[in-house]
Amino acid sequence: MGVKPWTVSLDGRVELVAVLEALTGRNPCPKGEESADLALARKALDARHDAVKFMKAMDEKAWRHRHPSLIILDFGQPPALSISRQREHYANAGKDDAVARLLPAARDFAAQPAFAAWLAAARARHAGAVAQVDSWIEESAYLKPVEDYLGLPLPHRYRFAVSPLLHGSTPHNVLYRPEHPEDEGLCEIHSIVGHRRVEEGAPDFSFKIGDFRRTAWHEVCHTVIDLWTQERRAQLEGLSGLYRLMTGLAKAKYDGPPGWLHMIDEHVIRATTCRLIGLHEDAEAGIKALEKERRDGFALIGPVHELLKEYESSRGKYPTLRDFYPRLEALLVRLHGGLSGARR
Repeated sequence: MGVKPWTVSLDGRVELVAVLEALTGRNPCPKGEESADLALARKALDARHDAVKFMKAMDEKAWRHRHPSLIILDFGQPPALSISRQREHYANAGKDDAVARLLPAARDFAAQPAFAAWLAAARARHAGAVAQVDSWIEESAYLKPVEDYLGLPLPHRYRFAVSPLLHGSTPHNVLYRPEHPEDEGLCEIHSIVGHRRVEEGAPDFSFKIGDFRRTAWHEVCHTVIDLWTQERRAQLEGLSGLYRLMTGLAKAKYDGPPGWLHMIDEHVIRATTCRLIGLHEDAEAGIKALEKERRDGFALIGPVHELLKEYESSRGKYPTLRDFYPRLEALLVRLHGGLSGARR
């Protein structure tokens, strides 16, 4: 395989915000399950520090409705926490942006020897679990199925952060497109998964290889499918009336016509992931995944999923999913026409 396209680690940035959240009383452990990491943090670190107070005062809006562990990835490693991504978001540092106003206090907190010592101890304590997760990812061979399905090598690196202080099993994910020469033209996909009590012998994080593989397939697809949608933006924007069919999570997550192009991305990506599950896990699992997408309100997922079967059977004509994309557009045009006809 050569150089692995993924890394697994405890990320100092993620652990910094996790510690600050934990010291505010947020992000609690499950009842009766306080981890050694949190116990040591409470004993060694100052809960009266300004960074903790500032963190406690921040609400969801201040974090731009993203999880703090994702926002912190816009910055370099502590203690410097230099702005390295999405610089325009922090142009008013110290003025209008709550995250930027937190930075001076967070840098001071991260520069304290006690935090550095806690982080080093956590890395040592969880080194075995990190290595095991890395091994499980390698054994999963997650990349080949999605590359083969899309028909092309994918421009990405996958950063998988395990966090002793984040609790719960839902990963947080973010995609960064290349901005700097050092990015080497590659997208960076970051997934963060937290701690939980698991069965004996498994890594001490809420991690299942099947869940990782599905999450990876979804996020990796974004690196190329988003661009193909944007290339056809002029044709697709006029179909935004289909958005009114969405319900539930789909409607809540992507806000109306302004999010329509992203909604198209999500339908194609989610349908592709369902097909991959059916082909590489088992057919029943693929159908269950498709039904979940329907329940979540992605109203067009069924027709898109069905059309992908044509792609799979016609790879001579359509070597890549990009070659097939006009067929997906034609499907949306047809569905939109039916919607327009129903209003007459």
